[in-house]
Amino acid sequence: MHIPTVRSLMKAAYLRICQGESVPPGQAALLLSVFALGAFFCQNLDNHKIVTSDRDASQLSSFLCKEALDVLDYSHQNASGTIEDVQALILMCYVTYHLDGFSARYRLLLAQASSIARDLRLHRLDANDHLSENAEVRTRELVEREVKRRVFWHIAATDWLQSVISGPQEGTYFIHPQHVNVRLPRDCNDDEICLGENNDLVVEPQPTGMTFFLERVRLSHICREATDILPLETSKLVQIPYEQIILLDKKFQDFFSSLPFFFRIDSESRQKSKLLEIVYTNIGIMRYCITTAAHSRRCRLHQRFLLRQFFNNSYAYSRKACLESARAIIQIHEDPLRKEDSTPRTKAQTGMAVHFIHLALVVMVMDLCINKDIPGEEGRKEEVKATLEILERARDISPILGRSLDSLYEVLRKYNVSLSVTLSADAKEVPELTPDTEIGSLDPLYHVYMQSTQLELHGLGPGTNFDGVSQNSPQFEANLDLITWDNLFSAVDSRPF
Repeated sequence: MHIPTVRSLMKAAYLRICQGESVPPGQAALLLSVFALGAFFCQNLDNHKIVTSDRDASQLSSFLCKEALDVLDYSHQNASGTIEDVQALILMCYVTYHLDGFSARYRLLLAQASSIARDLRLHRLDANDHLSENAEVRTRELVEREVKRRVFWHIAATDWLQSVISGPQEGTYFIHPQHVNVRLPRDCNDDEICLGENNDLVVEPQPTGMTFFLERVRLSHICREATDILPLETSKLVQIPYEQIILLDKKFQDFFSSLPFFFRIDSESRQKSKLLEIVYTNIGIMRYCITTAAHSRRCRLHQRFLLRQFFNNSYAYSRKACLESARAIIQIHEDPLRKEDSTPRTKAQTGMAVHFIHLALVVMVMDLCINKDIPGEEGRKEEVKATLEILERARDISPILGRSLDSLYEVLRKYNVSLSVTLSADAKEVPELTPDTEIGSLDPLYHVYMQSTQLELHGLGPGTNFDGVSQNSPQFEANLDLITWDNLFSAVDSRPF
């Protein structure tokens, strides 16, 4: 969004309401979506008359979410769509994601935003460079065009970024780069848009309102390339030249090394950015978001090769890269500067961090359980133990997290990995598994171990003698474990806390 424009729109909307006039539905939906997202991240304020707890914030957000969606539905039925409709749908994607997770409603909202953007021909925005000669009109056109570039590239980047995470959309995207004629938004603050079309040359990068946005777009291009190259089926994935995986990884490494210094997590860059963070207080959360987004997708790239080093040492590179990114996710969470930040964090913000930590944890547990008798095993155990204790302290964030942690404890026990983790008061005793244990009584993350569909992949029906097969086929359990771990990672990958 262009913040001055939205503020002006808000003032005009309230003036219309005070005068008993109607507000255009697209504009009303945009304001309601801003309020819904703001309510969800609202921090507890002393003497606040409406929001006194996280529950109040969530309920208020849900109410505003429903109202915004109702207005959007009305707008779709009575108008052809406006840029405000698209902006509102984008914000409602975020609200829905936090309320429902990566749900069908979330994906539908994103598809609607993409469809209206196409109807507005945002993908051909810069096919015609004509601007008015009138200075006042030209200024307005510059702002409008810049906002539309932001809207289009947000939709495109989201489309490509999500093509590499688990879910129905995995392995596909809607927007093809060859069909696009839209320049990237300028790396400038809102009040600098009208100073000219060309970016000024700067000796050293400075954070603007668009710096994070542009890095997100750059990351999305790498994800789109990965989607074009990598097949979804693991059986086909392991048949492509492994050099292609290395080349994709090189793109991720180049991305990290070319980030502006204030977004990097190495100690030298962190020290260098301290002064900037005093002025630009949002650098910390932006650094966290871009780092975890990139490293989690790098983990995703290598995760299906992580355990295959056990059978083929040529995949050692993937194990190293996967663990490296998992550790980076943990490192940025434990960043000492974040610990010094006295700004209170909402439950939602903590939940976002927990999601990425859990992804990193699954990678480390996978490696610890399968790749045994490798130098440094005790150190890896300590890493897993420390990460488990981080999540134990956040167990009350979501019941999903509690169940997932219990499942991981059972996984560790299954592989005879002993860790002395300090459990929180809410932790439940890990269930004892017996041949008579009902599958439905276990958490869905552990359910994957016994799925009949996975057995059928190996030619096994419901009446198959499991013990006989496992004795006659030494590779069976190892192969099933690989599928199991792939599915376990996918389950966590697509389910936020």
